[in-house]
Amino acid sequence: MKRYITGFNGLRTLGVLVVILYHIYPSTIRGGFLGVVLFFVLSGYLVTDSLLRTYKKNGKINVLKFWGNRLKRIYPSLLTVFFVVTPYLLIFQRNLLSGLRSEFFSSIFSVQNWWQIQQGNSYFTNITGASPFKHIYYLSIEGQFFILWPLLLIVLLRFVKSKGKIFLITSIITLISVVLMAILFVPGADPTRVYYGTDTRLFSLMMGSSLAFIWPLDKHFRKVNKKGQQVGLIATLITVFILVLSYLFMPAESAVTYYGGMWLISFVSMILIALVAHPALRANRIFSNVVFDYIGTRSLGIYLWQLPVFTMAEEKLVNPTAWYNVLWQLLLIVGLSELSYRFIEKPAQKFDYSNTMNILHTFITGGNWKTRKKILQTSGLIVLIAILAVIVFSPASARDQEILQKKILAQQAILMKEQTQKANDKVSLPLKTIASKYHVEPLVAEKMSKLKALALGDSVMVAASTNLKEMFPQMTINAVVGEQANVGAQKLETQKEAIKKSDVLLIGLGTNGLLDFGGTNYVDKIMSMSQGKPVYWINVQAPNKPWVSVNNTLLKASAKKYSNLTIIDWNDASKNNPSWFYSDRIHPQNEGAIAYTTLVAKAMAK
Repeated sequence: MKRYITGFNGLRTLGVLVVILYHIYPSTIRGGFLGVVLFFVLSGYLVTDSLLRTYKKNGKINVLKFWGNRLKRIYPSLLTVFFVVTPYLLIFQRNLLSGLRSEFFSSIFSVQNWWQIQQGNSYFTNITGASPFKHIYYLSIEGQFFILWPLLLIVLLRFVKSKGKIFLITSIITLISVVLMAILFVPGADPTRVYYGTDTRLFSLMMGSSLAFIWPLDKHFRKVNKKGQQVGLIATLITVFILVLSYLFMPAESAVTYYGGMWLISFVSMILIALVAHPALRANRIFSNVVFDYIGTRSLGIYLWQLPVFTMAEEKLVNPTAWYNVLWQLLLIVGLSELSYRFIEKPAQKFDYSNTMNILHTFITGGNWKTRKKILQTSGLIVLIAILAVIVFSPASARDQEILQKKILAQQAILMKEQTQKANDKVSLPLKTIASKYHVEPLVAEKMSKLKALALGDSVMVAASTNLKEMFPQMTINAVVGEQANVGAQKLETQKEAIKKSDVLLIGLGTNGLLDFGGTNYVDKIMSMSQGKPVYWINVQAPNKPWVSVNNTLLKASAKKYSNLTIIDWNDASKNNPSWFYSDRIHPQNEGAIAYTTLVAKAMAK
């Protein structure tokens, strides 16, 4: 008989909260993305335990029934999120509709993670605008596991039979997945391939599955004496402590994360699940309370709603991480999750789908027709708008965004490779060609070719990096997609020797967030590290970002404060030239990248 473990809701709460905190404060909760690891291990454990109990009771596993239960559990909430968010995007934030059709269908067919990989999309950085649905990769990985694992388990139970041998096989599968993650991870490159890949994330699910063979919920656990209770409590505290440390200090870009770190977190999660599952230990009580039970039972909805809310808030608010803005975002997430849980998730699980036609017939032929008509019209309109947005409005802009994404990722890869090399001190093109291409005097082109510059920027600078290197062959460019001012300042702190050897500094930060937040003015901080060298700061042109005017006003004021700071007014130069940009009006394409480089050269030539 299955026992209901209330503490599992506490574990779900822990997992979903750290994911939420990671999306709000990625620079502080650096390993919050690892909350999904806990979800994976717990899912693997509970699913496998359920399948084993079914096989023990009936001598077989009804795979179709299992798949049907999974569909009833997940898809009503998933479809609701798409059908609510899409009309909002269509009306208020059309820039986020890019690629929505493919994202929708890949999510429905549980292959969104592979679609993201194929598109070159990054989970950790936003190039063409944040997707409010990229977190659904998690459900796609689980969906693939739910489809394949029951079939493999049936084969193993029928032909291998010995649980010990099956445990060994699951352990081998786990090891293969761990090794694949280590092999496919490339230090210094974006880790999205290994983060999204089912093959490289499978080990977390399989570790949970392995636990189900040796620690089933219907196991007859022995009574635990006082000393055993103390050991169990200490073990619980240690596992929680390790998890919290990883959530705070294991960043996505660290090689440690992929060279065994994620396996370690999966193992610790597995131990914690085993401790919570033991009825005689305190771990279950620690993770059992009213708040944890509330959040845990609604964790699916909370997980699904959190990123759409955060993404839309980021696009509309000047400071989305201010406490009052965070508060209303969290309240909105809880409110949407509660509505989804009460009116979609719970009814869908109890609903008898085999009786759908009878219920529909009764609804149409009986009761108050005016009320029924209004419900049908409203529901139909919402669904129609959502479907039209998904099918009609996304493809054109998606192609443009895909071109931009691929170009920037390619340029980012080149820059990352060059960071390990010395800046090229040879002019790539004749000076006359440079002068003609960038509309500057030959003397200016010659002067720029000899200038030793250290550049720090975000994806806008990445987009123009090829042109910058033509004009400034001795420039060292440290530009990263999604770079924010606080991270840029941290990097500059490690570049003291490079600053010393440079003639000038070029800064291109402010596209992805405020330059003054959390009590720190990062313009001041960066200027304090300039060693008195001339600093040229390119201001911000990003029409969809609410913090642009705030940042540009701050930069203008800072130029009066620091005699060695010059603001390059990219915003004013480009705002009336939409042809310079891709459809996002942020990243310069060929003509815009030339204009961007010319503006920098002319500013430095004065």
